[in-house]
Amino acid sequence: MSLTRTIARGFAKDNILAYAVAPGFVRTERVESYLEEVGEEFATRDIPLGKLATPEDVANVVAFLASGLAPHTTGATIDINGASYVR
Repeated sequence: MSLTRTIARGFAKDNILAYAVAPGFVRTERVESYLEEVGEEFATRDIPLGKLATPEDVANVVAFLASGLAPHTTGATIDINGASYVR
């Protein structure tokens, strides 16, 4: 995150934008066995939204940032975690 902020501050004048995307617990094939072992309710107990993020949730944020629609967001860290961690 420090590198992202440094790049954003140092290169914004050159129209180079930098973002940090920080996904939390994402439902992927890799975590399915864990979910089967401990149960969905246990795995989501600290996620106020009540469910895991999906790969599409992460991809949508990345696509939005890559679209150029939010240049003044440069230097920001975007959390994708269902409010389990709020900056």
